[in-house]
Amino acid sequence: MHIRRRYHLHWPGLIFVVLTVLIGIAASQRQANLLVWVFSSMLAWIIVSGIISGGMMMAVRAVRIAPRHGRVGEQLSIRYEVSCHSIFWPLFDIQIKEMIDGKWRPAHLTYCPRGEMISVEAEFLPENRGLLILKNYRCYSGFPFGLILKSVQFSDDVEILIHPKISQLHSSALSRLLSIRSGEGRRAHSARGAGEEFHGLREYRVGDSLRSVAWRRSASLPDLVVVDRSALLPLRLAVALDLRVAEMPHTIEQEEEAIAMTASLLLHAEQAGWEISLEVVGCAAPHLPMRRGGRHQLQILDALAAIDLSIPRSCESVQHDLRQSVVLIIHPGIASNRSMRGDSISISASKIASFCGVTTND
Repeated sequence: MHIRRRYHLHWPGLIFVVLTVLIGIAASQRQANLLVWVFSSMLAWIIVSGIISGGMMMAVRAVRIAPRHGRVGEQLSIRYEVSCHSIFWPLFDIQIKEMIDGKWRPAHLTYCPRGEMISVEAEFLPENRGLLILKNYRCYSGFPFGLILKSVQFSDDVEILIHPKISQLHSSALSRLLSIRSGEGRRAHSARGAGEEFHGLREYRVGDSLRSVAWRRSASLPDLVVVDRSALLPLRLAVALDLRVAEMPHTIEQEEEAIAMTASLLLHAEQAGWEISLEVVGCAAPHLPMRRGGRHQLQILDALAAIDLSIPRSCESVQHDLRQSVVLIIHPGIASNRSMRGDSISISASKIASFCGVTTND
């Protein structure tokens, strides 16, 4: 970590210095006791302010602790651990400032004793999806009079991946979006489980429910047998985000809305018990196969957050096997007539947004 220290003369301090110089000139001309006393006092304030703030800031150390992920529209907290390494005086009135998204994000520390560490937080709302790179942050103090500011700059690069905004969809959104597609029922799996379809018979084991015993069949056998039923596979949803070159070019806002609606729909489906997969067509992004779970959700959000809309688009088509699943193709703006599969469903991001009260312009 690189550390840089500087003095800063801001407007209040500059005005005070100018007044001190003017009073000093007047005191040298008339040599009145009152003018000399006022000039001496003001000069002493400047010197004391510089010495105290300078000596205090020589001992300050700050470590930034940032999360790995954030989300558009949700508070993101960055923590700073400030410690005082001085043997003479503690820290007073420390301002920690960092440039994030073109704005200064301040955090304030009132007091830190000698040899101790205090944690402070700065909060902000991420406005843009993508990779947020934090570089330098500074600790300021003008204690005790605020005439001269002393800053200590710490250089430490940190990357935060900002996920797209997640909108809450209506409980019936998924079923209504897929209502034109038949055969959405659960499929029976060949493995044994707690389903309803008949799988076979097996010998009774300790712990089996008496309700599962096949009494009629057991009557002709020396041992009890139970009915084994097939397990049920969860519903499967394969989503393809179409960001290819379009006949009618899309705006960046429409493509960002499509990314946000894709994330919202996938998380809504996963929470409803579906297995989900994601493929981004037209941009370089990893294909995420059919899975469930919190780790899979994070991988999907990471992939959507890392999409770079500034690179040239390709005209590729889906190359992955999307069988035995409902295939939903999401388009920015108006849904395209280009089909990736004959049994796929094409839908616009604005249609998905209509299920969460968000309106977009096609």
